[in-house]
Amino acid sequence: MARVICITSGKGGVGKTTVTANLGTALALSGHRVCLIDADFGLRNLDIPLGLSNRVNYHISDFLTGRCALHQVIVKDKRISTLFFISCSNDVMHHDDPQVFREVVQLIAQDYDYVLIDSPAGIENGFWNTALAADEAIVVTTPHRTSLQDADRVIGLLENIFQAPPQLIINMADGQEARSATVKMEDIIDILKIGVIGVIHSDVEVIRSVHKGIPIALDPEFESGQRFRHIAHNVAKNQQKTFISINSKKHRSIFLLSQRLLWGESS
Repeated sequence: MARVICITSGKGGVGKTTVTANLGTALALSGHRVCLIDADFGLRNLDIPLGLSNRVNYHISDFLTGRCALHQVIVKDKRISTLFFISCSNDVMHHDDPQVFREVVQLIAQDYDYVLIDSPAGIENGFWNTALAADEAIVVTTPHRTSLQDADRVIGLLENIFQAPPQLIINMADGQEARSATVKMEDIIDILKIGVIGVIHSDVEVIRSVHKGIPIALDPEFESGQRFRHIAHNVAKNQQKTFISINSKKHRSIFLLSQRLLWGESS
């Protein structure tokens, strides 16, 4: 049975979907069978950073209404044989019952080592559906004060759901936001009081990778790729080790990676 992890945040725009795609990719690269579920019923965009938009033919709603079998909902990744993706439709009426969604997730979890659920931001019905379907949670935040305030509120809710405390990923850690609106790393840890399993810095190559549909975790020569692989290692080992950069190439273009993947070359 898989470890079912809800990836959530207090507010939108913190990079939660990009984190989910890359963490799932990094776990799959380690040899784990991983299924990513896009449970953000309104936006439904996890397929974009994975590069799987054209492969989605059915959604969980189709399975729940009997229009297809469960295996028809599951999309296999183009590059990693152990990575899979499931999309939820915009038809939220089929996801209003947390018990039904949890039962579907538990059915899916039987065939994987990890199931990562990309949760909607905030604390509306979608958040509760995904949280109650999971066994543990990872919160994504940026150093921005408003993001931290919303993350703190979500952490309080998650602590009442799970036995183990949620863990934290700090994204866009050195963004070009107004200095008065951001918080230092040590202060973030003191405010939120949960373990940090990884830090991702602002990186134009991460943005390019999303637009290209190629998770940057595929290439360890990028520092961001190394960092996502490090987070995956922390998740798999239940650790909170600090990342140490090794021979990264921050400025090598993601388009070089896309060319290597096109011609079947390994990274």
